[in-house]
Amino acid sequence: MLFLTFYYSGEASKIQNQKFYRSTVDAMKAKEANHAKTQEKIQNAMHAPGTTPGAGTGAGAGAGADNGPAQKAAIPPANEETEDIPIAGRTKMTVPKKQGTDVKEAQGESDQKSEEDKEREMKEKKEAEAKSELDDILKRAPVVVFSKSYCPHSKRAKTILLEHYAIQPKPFVVELDQHPLGPYLQALLGQKTGRRTVPNVLVSGTSIGGGDDIAALEQSDELASKLKSLGGKWIVDVEHLEVEKGL
Repeated sequence: MLFLTFYYSGEASKIQNQKFYRSTVDAMKAKEANHAKTQEKIQNAMHAPGTTPGAGTGAGAGAGADNGPAQKAAIPPANEETEDIPIAGRTKMTVPKKQGTDVKEAQGESDQKSEEDKEREMKEKKEAEAKSELDDILKRAPVVVFSKSYCPHSKRAKTILLEHYAIQPKPFVVELDQHPLGPYLQALLGQKTGRRTVPNVLVSGTSIGGGDDIAALEQSDELASKLKSLGGKWIVDVEHLEVEKGL
């Protein structure tokens, strides 16, 4: 038995020293090392942020894997009914008919915004015109009465200024309800004078009040002096006429 043990040990040493054996062992070790690296890469890829567990790592794995919802086609399928939808009244877009309602709603919102823009632009234009018109009106006479034809208070102020007094130059009357820029002029007068109602009597651009104010100045016999002091040299004469006081 001892002889056999030495014999086999000697033979084993010879085999281990052979070049073929060493090459084979080295190749097996290299294969195991490569396999370990491959497994490590797979594990790292599976735990990487944004990676879906169970997804394939190679080209072959991606072929049969479920990578999420399929992308919608950019062009409607040939068997799907389509229609041309006008956009902003100019260009057209071909869409599936079932989406036509959404596109029309979007078009309606666009048209609504367009109308709002037009209204805003028109308002700004009218306000600019009213400002220019007011400047022109105030140059026509030192005394200007902003009135409304149906307003009894306006009628009272006009009667006092035009019939109870002889004012030179004659007061200029603007009927706001008959003027194309009436609402804009009235709003502008409210900003400039702080008075938004009619009548609004201005002397050299300064408001002296409405119907009740004019009547009170007449009753106190202060209207003529008020007009002259504010009108300055622009008012040539103010004469209080003899009339029956029926107001």
